[in-house]
Amino acid sequence: MIVELTLEDAIQRFARTDFERKLIAYPFSFERTHFVYEQNGSILGRLSANCSIRDQERGYVGMFDVSAGGGREVALALLNAAESWLQNRGVTQIFGPVNYSTFFDYRFEVSRTGQDEPFPFFWEPRNPSSYPNWFQKAGFQIADEYFSRAYHQVQTILPASQQRYDDSIRAGFSVRTLDLKSNLNRELKILSRINASSFEENFIAEPFDEELYKSMIAPQYFAKLSEYTFFVLNPEGEEVGYFFLFVENGYLVWKTVAIIPEYQGAGLASFGIHHALQLALKNGVDKLLAALIRVGAPSEVLLNRASKLMLWEHRYAVFQKTVKKL
Repeated sequence: MIVELTLEDAIQRFARTDFERKLIAYPFSFERTHFVYEQNGSILGRLSANCSIRDQERGYVGMFDVSAGGGREVALALLNAAESWLQNRGVTQIFGPVNYSTFFDYRFEVSRTGQDEPFPFFWEPRNPSSYPNWFQKAGFQIADEYFSRAYHQVQTILPASQQRYDDSIRAGFSVRTLDLKSNLNRELKILSRINASSFEENFIAEPFDEELYKSMIAPQYFAKLSEYTFFVLNPEGEEVGYFFLFVENGYLVWKTVAIIPEYQGAGLASFGIHHALQLALKNGVDKLLAALIRVGAPSEVLLNRASKLMLWEHRYAVFQKTVKKL
């Protein structure tokens, strides 16, 4: 049986972690709800649904889980309930899995190729292979695709970005490591400014919420900050982008590159990655993992230069369903 929960019940019965409890309790301005599938007092599945702030005809389904005691019937019932709820609010384009917005977890893993790793990465979507299939059975189709690719012997690709790096240095660009210990508020304000500008046109982007970023998003990654996370400064010393990389399981993980629009296309991605690879090699790290890159993004062109060094690839997708307007 499908049960639609109150917000208080969702915090208590729907959330699986402390972070999810805080996320559900956060005072978002968009309309949202949470469904569970109950049978004999047990919850066999769950799903959230919410409307977009930016586009009144866009909505999301996320936080999708089906227990071992559930299955296709449970999944389809949850997706049908969420679809009806969104349709009744004027939504015609449903995207998922998206946990409220792309500021939080989204995407399903859909395939793996190459020499795989025996351990998961903390940021990587992990889901049963049945989940994408169930979405497709409910009428969803792939809307956008992403990949994570691992490379070794990265010292051999440094020459490809050396010229860009040297040109940027000569032009007056530089880097500085984040200083969160003594200047937390200042640094978070700069990060918020860059994020709000650089991600504005991203796929299914929602308006940037600075308070949400400071209280819910940034703290998740504080423990990963190191010399591999740095701002890019223009010749006037202004922060015009940042790189968020860290070492995990022996890889330099390339997680986020954000450059404000005025400086996109200026070769700063190559500049920053070259700088990070130099640091990694100095510290004995010779493997790179490009994480959750959107297919067709400019970063893919840079990575294709190292295709012969690729160890493995994981692919992910966001799904979309078009429904009739009521």
